[in-house]
Amino acid sequence: MHTPHEPASAARDSSAYTPPSVTGRSGEHGLACGCAAGMALATAGTWLRFAMERTARIDTHTWPFVLASAVSGAGLLATGVCVVRLAPRASRLSWRALWGWALATQGVAFSALALTSSDVFTNLCFGALSLLGLSPYTHSPAALGASPLAQLVPARWVNDPSPYGPLFLPVVRAAAWAGSGTFWGTFFSYKALLLAATLAALGIAARHLRARLPSRAAEVFAVLAIGPLVAWEVTAQGHNEGLLFLALVAFLAAAAAGREGWAVCALTAGVATKYALAPLLALYLVLTARRSPRRAVALAALALLLLAACFAPEWHSVTLRAVMPMVGGEAARHAHSFTDLVCLVLDTLALPTASLLAYRLLSTASALLCAALLARVAWRARTLAELAHGYLLFLLALYLTTPWFQPWYLCWGLPLLLLEPDREWQRFFALFSVVTVVQWAAPLDPVTTVMADLWAVSRMWRLSRPASEETISSAA
Repeated sequence: MHTPHEPASAARDSSAYTPPSVTGRSGEHGLACGCAAGMALATAGTWLRFAMERTARIDTHTWPFVLASAVSGAGLLATGVCVVRLAPRASRLSWRALWGWALATQGVAFSALALTSSDVFTNLCFGALSLLGLSPYTHSPAALGASPLAQLVPARWVNDPSPYGPLFLPVVRAAAWAGSGTFWGTFFSYKALLLAATLAALGIAARHLRARLPSRAAEVFAVLAIGPLVAWEVTAQGHNEGLLFLALVAFLAAAAAGREGWAVCALTAGVATKYALAPLLALYLVLTARRSPRRAVALAALALLLLAACFAPEWHSVTLRAVMPMVGGEAARHAHSFTDLVCLVLDTLALPTASLLAYRLLSTASALLCAALLARVAWRARTLAELAHGYLLFLLALYLTTPWFQPWYLCWGLPLLLLEPDREWQRFFALFSVVTVVQWAAPLDPVTTVMADLWAVSRMWRLSRPASEETISSAA
């Protein structure tokens, strides 16, 4: 027998899966402590680079950076290994203990400096621009002149306006105001806002999981709260994916509870923060239209009204100019991908024409594949669980084929584990998030990225056997 919220796959997975053994006396608390300790080591690596170079500016071509990456990478690996071993056993811990270790892990991550990305500096510049009354859509960080913040932004991005939605601006403006113009004050004020968003999302997730997926609640929560992905990419490195993480968790919890209006509000807020969530909003409206076209029209009107309100202050300034290069509009932008590896090899061989052709062919193939998967979800999804699973497959295809990929993009997919009916897919994505993040340890990208992608493709091929598809179709 299965609970009303547990699909048939739960029984299959429980019988087919043997939790990893824990050697010696190390138990669940020891593994959770390992997660926090690993994140503490990762944080120490960021300060090691600062101590050696005496600047927050990131230069990836120095030995201090390589050494710091190795130290932080070791910490991320420790956190990843521990959370993978802990997750299947997490139900043996009380929720009070789980929350305690989550706060410890997120807390030590909060004290980290930027190491693997300088995006946080760019975002702080947008906040400073906004506080000065300048629109980040018509002005770039370069407009700040000799500001200490602008000096931290790489030359590649210093002349680019904001690629984010207008709802992101109040967040960075608040950080700039709270920081009183100082780098350290602004930096940690911004990260404090992201930490608050992360903890709010974890609170919503915990409540949803305990009510609707009790047999897997602790396991999924451990991955979200104590794993390396969110703690490192959001709380430590300051990516605004933390705001999307909150929007997605709130959306999924509200939608699962049948609160469609609140679900659309949460997801629309996410779209107005970062446009990456727009496809999911469209798919949810299509799913709603299957049950009630009139309801879908009302929800679409609500979403448009909210978007109009968010865009109104920047209506004459907002532009997608900075977004287009990220979706195939500029052949020079490729990173952490198979396309990146191919283009780098061809460029090294002094074949720029072949590199450009490869980029265009591979980016077009990626766009067509992702569009086909979105269309498939729109056509086939009949339940929220099917929608979540289909969208997870779309995201995986995007991660594995897009010319421009960054590890923190996995934060768009991690909340979908709240509704994932198949335990094997849940554990695969959790492991994929660990494998992706720990690659920061060695500056061998995109070789390491492609190796991880090949492993992911082989694993997905095995998980996509007909039995798995039948399981998804039978989910509530």
